[in-house]
Amino acid sequence: FSGSGQFAALPLSESGASFLTIAFVTTMINSRYFAISLSCSKKLPKNKLLKVFASHALGDEAYAIEQGHNQRAMLIIRFTIFLSWILFGVAGGIIAGLFPNLLPDDINASIPASLVLLFLAISYLQNRPYKSGLITVPKATLGFLISGLFYYTLGGIYFWIPSIILLSAIFYLLKRKY
Repeated sequence: FSGSGQFAALPLSESGASFLTIAFVTTMINSRYFAISLSCSKKLPKNKLLKVFASHALGDEAYAIEQGHNQRAMLIIRFTIFLSWILFGVAGGIIAGLFPNLLPDDINASIPASLVLLFLAISYLQNRPYKSGLITVPKATLGFLISGLFYYTLGGIYFWIPSIILLSAIFYLLKRKY
């Protein structure tokens, strides 16, 4: 399980890409968790087992929702979302086994999940205090434009890495300037 890295790994696997290519792309896509986990590491519990599990349960949704909450709320949020992912993943597998032709082949079932993630990200950004320069709407617009450009030129699999690198550099430079 690699979260959003799976959306790139599965098509790569189907196209015959090597294991190292799949591992590299998945690692690059999920490298955002280095920064995310560092920014919230002070809230982790002292108990080592609980710390490991809380670290493993960190996800985009949990990170977006838990900001500004105490450790107890953070643990509840992470474990609730993590258990929901597991339960609904198992339920989806069971339903897909019982009704194999439920969705046509050309429908991408990940679109609803992407919309939920987009909603959570926008909700978090709307509640975030603005501390510098560029406001959130232009940042989001710039992100969509750059990601769209890379998606159009590099394709749906390979646009992730250049988009993340370029946007990270731009936002870092803008933060330093303003």
